[in-house]
Formats: sequence, structure tokens, C-alpha cells
Amino acid sequence: MANYINVSAPTKNAIIQLSTSTTAIASTTTGYTIGALQDVTVSNAAGVFNWTTLDSFAQSAVSTPASNSISANLVLDSATFFAATNGVPGLFDLSNDATEVQFRVYFDGKLTGSKYISGSGFITNLAPTVNPTAPVWVSPITISVNGDLTAGTV
Repeated sequence: MANYINVSAPTKNAIIQLSTSTTAIASTTTGYTIGALQDVTVSNAAGVFNWTTLDSFAQSAVSTPASNSISANLVLDSATFFAATNGVPGLFDLSNDATEVQFRVYFDGKLTGSKYISGSGFITNLAPTVNPTAPVWVSPITISVNGDLTAGTV
């Protein structure tokens, strides 16, 4: 039987945790979590260089460094977008100042046994928007990963 990752329970939701520490996040209480996520995407895009030669009908390929990123959409709140929380500047300042952050993306909450992917990177692609039929500010966010992604368990 498959062991699907179900995020519908209140304690099993997907979570992004941030810290400005220069070392990897050590616990589930380091830094702060980005609240009100609408969706999360983890992109692990291994690079490949392809070429052909005149004496072959098949392509050859070699691997190149991966281009990894974390992207999400969130409903904005002033506590995480503008203000510092637990010593970590708001998302706007982290992006505007090009501050490298440590992150964890929890797949099913932060309880013991929960799985996550971690790494470090830079916050980009903030684009807050609001309109009359969607009267709360929402924004995409991307963490451009600097280096490798690592899987772990709480």
C-alpha cells in the first residue's frame, strides 16, 4: 500500500521555515515560518548538455550542475513581509538586501518523523498584488537555491 503525503490535517500542512543563520537550520523553532501558503513547489532541475555528431543519429549527453528552486504563493501579512520576526528580517528586506537565507520545506508539518528538504538561497520574484475581487495582498515568492538540496526527517 502506498504511503501518500496527505497535508489536509491542520498539523500536517506544508511549511517553509527561514533563518538568516550562516549554518543550516538546527531545529523546528529556528527563525520563522512563512504563513498563509497557497501552494509550494520544490524544483530540482538537474542540468544536461546534449550534442550530436555527424557520424551518429543519436544524441550524446553529460550532466551539468542542477538549477534548484523553491517557489510558492502566499497571502501576505505584515509580520512576515515587512517586520522582523524572531530576529529575521521580513521577506521584503531579505529580497531587497539580497540576504542569503537557510530554509526548510516541510512536506507534512513539523512533527517527529515529518520529512523536509533544506538548503540555502536567495529570496526573489516577490510580486505583491491586490484587486477588487481578491481584496487581500498575495504574492509569489521564489528561493533561488545556492548549492544542493538535502532531504531530512524531523
